[in-house]
Amino acid sequence: MPSDKKNSFWLSIQFMISIIFSLITIKLNIIHFGKEIFGIWLLLASIWGFGSIVDFGFGLAIVKYIAQYQDENDTINRILSSIFFVFLFLGLSVFILGLIIGYLSYFNNPVLIPNKYLGTFITVFVILGLSFLFQYLSIFFKSVFEGLNKFTITSMFIIIQNSLILLGVITIYILKLGIIWLALLYLLSTVFLALGHFIYYKFVIRIYKISIRNFEFVTAKKIFGFSVSIQLMNICNALIDPVVKYMLGNFYSINSIPAYEIARRFATAISGLFFNAFKIILPKASSIKTNSERLSFVKKDVFKYSRLGVTYSGFAFGICLLPLMIFINIFFNIKESLLIFMILALPESINNYGYSIYNFLLGIGKISVLVFIQLNNLIFVIISCFLGFKIFHNSLGLLGYFLSVVIGNIIMLYYLHKEMEITMLSIIKDSNLFKLVLLISIMCLSIVIFYLDYISFYILFSTLSITSFFIFYTSLKESANQLLFPLLMKLYKQF
Repeated sequence: MPSDKKNSFWLSIQFMISIIFSLITIKLNIIHFGKEIFGIWLLLASIWGFGSIVDFGFGLAIVKYIAQYQDENDTINRILSSIFFVFLFLGLSVFILGLIIGYLSYFNNPVLIPNKYLGTFITVFVILGLSFLFQYLSIFFKSVFEGLNKFTITSMFIIIQNSLILLGVITIYILKLGIIWLALLYLLSTVFLALGHFIYYKFVIRIYKISIRNFEFVTAKKIFGFSVSIQLMNICNALIDPVVKYMLGNFYSINSIPAYEIARRFATAISGLFFNAFKIILPKASSIKTNSERLSFVKKDVFKYSRLGVTYSGFAFGICLLPLMIFINIFFNIKESLLIFMILALPESINNYGYSIYNFLLGIGKISVLVFIQLNNLIFVIISCFLGFKIFHNSLGLLGYFLSVVIGNIIMLYYLHKEMEITMLSIIKDSNLFKLVLLISIMCLSIVIFYLDYISFYILFSTLSITSFFIFYTSLKESANQLLFPLLMKLYKQF
C-alpha cells in the first residue's frame, strides 16, 4: 500500500498542476469570450458543480466503509453493490432536477441571461448536465480508490483530465470557436475520466465485485441513514459558491462574477493544496476502533497537521501575499479580484488549521456537529452577501463567511475539549493556535488599509510579507526539517 508521504506528494502534484492549468484556461476564456459571456458560463456551471456534491454522502461513506472493512470482501461487495445502483438512480434524479432549477431560476431571468444568448446557453446548459452525469459516475469509483488509499491513481486521472481541458481551451482560443465547443470539451473530458476509472476498477482492482445479486435494501437503507447527514453537511458547504454568484449577478453585476471566480480559485487553490496533501486523515481516522486510540491520534496526528496548517497559512497568505497579489493584478488585470481574494484568504487560512480536526470528527462519525457548522456557514454567507451586494454594493459582505468559519472552528475545538478531555490551553499550545490568531489580525488590518487606499499597494503587502516571515520563520524551518527534506530525499532515491 502506498505510504502517506507518497500519497501526499501525488495529491499535491495533482492539485498544483490542476490549479495552474485552470488559471490559464480562465485567462484564455475571459480574453476569448469576454466577461459577460464567460460570467454566464460560470453561473450555469456552478449549478452542475453543486450537483456533483449532491451524492447524498455516499462518496464519503464509501471511503469510510472500505477503510473500515477492507479485509472483509463479502461485506464490501454488499456495500458497494447496494450503493452503486442507488448512485445511478440519484445521478439521473439530480440531472433532471438541475435542468428544472436552471430553467426556472436562470433562463426566465433576463438580468442573468439576456434574451440574445438564451438559445446558445440552453444548449450549453444541457451539455454541461450530461458532463455532470459522467463526473457523478466517476465519484463512485474515485471514492473506492481513496478508501483503498490509492490516491496516486486518482491523482494521475485528474492530471490527464485537466491536461485535456487545457489543450482543448487553447484549441478553442486559436480557432475562435464558440461557447458550445467549450461545453463539448468538458463533456469529452468527463467521459474520459469515467471510462478511465471504470477500466482501472474492472481490470486492476478486481478485488470487489459489483452485482445486482449483491444488492441489499437493508444495507442501502443503513448506509443511507449515515450518509444523509453527511449530505446535509456537503449541501450547505456546496451551496455557498452558487449562492454568491447568484447574488452577484442579481444584486451587483454579472461582469463581477469572473472577478469573484478568479479570487475564489486562488484562495481555494492555496487551501486545497493543503487539503489534498492530507486527505489521508479521513481513512486513517475511520479505521480507529477505541477511545484511547482516538485520543492518541488527536495528540499525535491531528494537532501535528493543525500546526502544519497554521505554518502553511503563514507562508501562503502571509509571506507570499505580495507576489500573489502582483501576479493576480498583472495576469488578470481585474482589480476587484484583489480585495475579494484578501477577504477569502481569511476563512481559508483558518480552514487550513481546522481541516485535520474536521476530518477526524467526520472519520469517527460525529456528523451532527459538522452539519451544524456548515449550516451556520451558509446562513452567514446568505445574510452577509445580501447586505453587501444589495445595500452597500461592494464585496465586503463576504466577510460574513470569515466570521462563520471562526465560529465553526471554535465549536470543533470545544468538542475536543469536552469529549476528548483535552484542556483548551493544551489545544492552543499543541496546535500553534496563537500564531494563527496573530496572522488573522494582521490580515484584517491589511484589508482595512487596502480598502481605504491609505498607502501604496507595494508598501502594504511588502510589510505584511516581511512581518509574516519573522512570525513563521521558526515554524517553517521545523516543518522543512521534519517533512519537506525527508520527502525530497526519498523521492530522489526512488528516481
